[in-house]
Amino acid sequence: MVKGGVIAGLVLLVAAVWWFAGADERRLHAQMAEVLARGGPAEERTEKTRHVETAVLLLDGRTLRLSFVGGAPEGECAEDFTGRSVESPRAVVVAVVDTTRFGFGERACPAIGYRRTLDVTLDRPLDGRAVLDGASGRPIGLRSSSPSRDLAPTPS
Repeated sequence: MVKGGVIAGLVLLVAAVWWFAGADERRLHAQMAEVLARGGPAEERTEKTRHVETAVLLLDGRTLRLSFVGGAPEGECAEDFTGRSVESPRAVVVAVVDTTRFGFGERACPAIGYRRTLDVTLDRPLDGRAVLDGASGRPIGLRSSSPSRDLAPTPS
């Protein structure tokens, strides 16, 4: 009987940790969905998102290479980032999320911004949809990696 209670307690603990660990992801998705719905900035934004400066549509028509300023790519002060997207028939909202998990202890890192890029693969080809920054809600300058591909103008 005690064994069953311990197992039930562990299951509840794992479920609680899973719920709280996903809270940031749920907040980010809600923020990006709000940008899509409003067509502009969200009321609140998570501090873990970075401003996307430009996006390049790669040859496959589904991959966006996002440019942003972030921390060092390697070393003791390295920062890790991941890309997210939320899509609608008219627009795509992209976000660069800081996933850095520094350990315990003091760390003196210089406040230097590095030009960084990362790729986000869309569920379907971009096909003229607007690309919006998940951090600001504003349109992102978009260009193609193919000189022959004609992109729709980015709304301003």
